[in-house]
Amino acid sequence: MIILAGTLLGNKTKMNENKLDQIKNYKKSILTLYLTSGYPDFNSSIEIARILINSNIDILEIGIPFSDPIADGPTIQNTSFKAIESKNKNKTKPIIDSTLEIIKILRKINRKKPIIIMSYLNPIYQFGITKFSESVMKAGVDGIVIPDLPFEQSRKINQIFNNNNIYLINMLTPTTSKSKIKKVTQNSKGFIYYVSSTGVTGSRDKLSSKNLKIINIIKQTSSIPVLVGFGVSTNEHIKTIDKYADGAIIASALINKISPIIERKSQDDDLKIIINNFINNLRK
Repeated sequence: MIILAGTLLGNKTKMNENKLDQIKNYKKSILTLYLTSGYPDFNSSIEIARILINSNIDILEIGIPFSDPIADGPTIQNTSFKAIESKNKNKTKPIIDSTLEIIKILRKINRKKPIIIMSYLNPIYQFGITKFSESVMKAGVDGIVIPDLPFEQSRKINQIFNNNNIYLINMLTPTTSKSKIKKVTQNSKGFIYYVSSTGVTGSRDKLSSKNLKIINIIKQTSSIPVLVGFGVSTNEHIKTIDKYADGAIIASALINKISPIIERKSQDDDLKIIINNFINNLRK
């Protein structure tokens, strides 16, 4: 009986650990990189994921492909299209199942680095919210971003994720009111995803300092880390962001860098070297 009690206590302790909790103690700029699950095909996405989990990034974000990704620009839309096309052509597992398989592989490699997923509501509802929450928890996910889930309608789904110690990552934008900022920050865990500009994802030449200054208001209401995404692509962008926020989220810039290589399956280019050089340049 003593052994059973200890086992249950051990499981509970393990359950209470969320790897996103550690990022608030980082003294450096927090770097998050994104990949689309299944792009350009299942095996290639595993290769990219392995490289990223072993690289000098702090958080890995994995996007679940969706046919109508309204928050994504052309680059990530294209990866979703090709991932779904590859699944249908090769008759591989359903997208969510294959994504969970990738995460389980990554957790055998690295148990400490936070992994978050990005998904739209429709695939989650089709899968079943409770089943989805339990499945991603068992796979080793720490947080989830749902771009088309309004904060005002997130209470129930947030509770389901909380039950499995998955943090629902809330998003704030340059147009969010001060009153809403306060409500969102007071009900957030892990980090705040700050959208640097209005519109969809995609690399941009410049970031608006005016938009970034709103992060000061967020910081006044909460000590939770703020990571900036949408349009972030260079070391110069990160240096600008570091004046206001705790780190950056980069997606389209990496995909633009590697997509010509992985789509033509060139043997002359070392994908690991290219990805790590890209990350090291961001870290300069």
